[in-house]
Amino acid sequence: MKNVVVIAGPSGSGLSSVEFVFEELGYLVIKNPTVHSINAVVDDLLNEKSELNNFCLMLNAGSGNEIFKILKKRNDANYRFIVLNCSEYELNKRYALSRHVHPRSARFKLSLTDAIKLDVKDTLDIVNEADLYVDTSSLSVKQLRAIVYKFLAGIEDDKLLSVTFISFGIKNGIPQGIDTFLDTRMIPNPYWNEKLKELNGADQPVIDYMMSFEVTKEVLENFKGYLSTSLEEVAKDGRSSYTVGIACSGGQHRSTFVANYLADYFSKKYRTQVIHRDSPSLNKE
Repeated sequence: MKNVVVIAGPSGSGLSSVEFVFEELGYLVIKNPTVHSINAVVDDLLNEKSELNNFCLMLNAGSGNEIFKILKKRNDANYRFIVLNCSEYELNKRYALSRHVHPRSARFKLSLTDAIKLDVKDTLDIVNEADLYVDTSSLSVKQLRAIVYKFLAGIEDDKLLSVTFISFGIKNGIPQGIDTFLDTRMIPNPYWNEKLKELNGADQPVIDYMMSFEVTKEVLENFKGYLSTSLEEVAKDGRSSYTVGIACSGGQHRSTFVANYLADYFSKKYRTQVIHRDSPSLNKE
């Protein structure tokens, strides 16, 4: 069954920050559907021909009450409801800093103070309908994102963090966009073995050769220990992706083997993928 997460709250309470969480996790985000169109919108999203399984409906505070009631009567998907809220004082401060125009001020010719009061009043009407209620008044963006990630883990699975391992050769430069990289050049190089020179790090004779050295086992244990700690902290911060570069001299033997090894090891806890930049024939379709 498909997942539909419905989120509502006052303008300025953190809806935009949360939107990025859903987009990073592959949700299709629909913003501000009207009360009269909501059933048609959801029917279209849940069309059996669609390959998408996860959707997020982001509502303004004014329509939240009626749309919540409509969707709670449906049983054709896994519906979850999130309500964000924030103190009037903090919302006024955020608008003063951003200098944005409040949507209700523009539409209904209200003062900023009155628009915020109306938003908060409408939000309080749906607090009891929420599966997750978050007061963002004293939260940082990072803290808010982490709370939503944790909630979504209960809907899908615990593997919300995606870790990409990129193998590469130092001689060809360091890839852009990596968060950290590990150097494997202390492992004996199969390139200097004539029988292994033309093979790569996915070939068993190369793997057997490297694993015959104690230093290789020590390096792998050190890498696993370092990444275990690092990735746990990354996950706590609410990040959805992290990229680890795995370096050797040419990107053929050592780095490809270690990237595959670490991706397999950490796949038990995280979503992992491998990209062999300098050995593209090893990349899976």
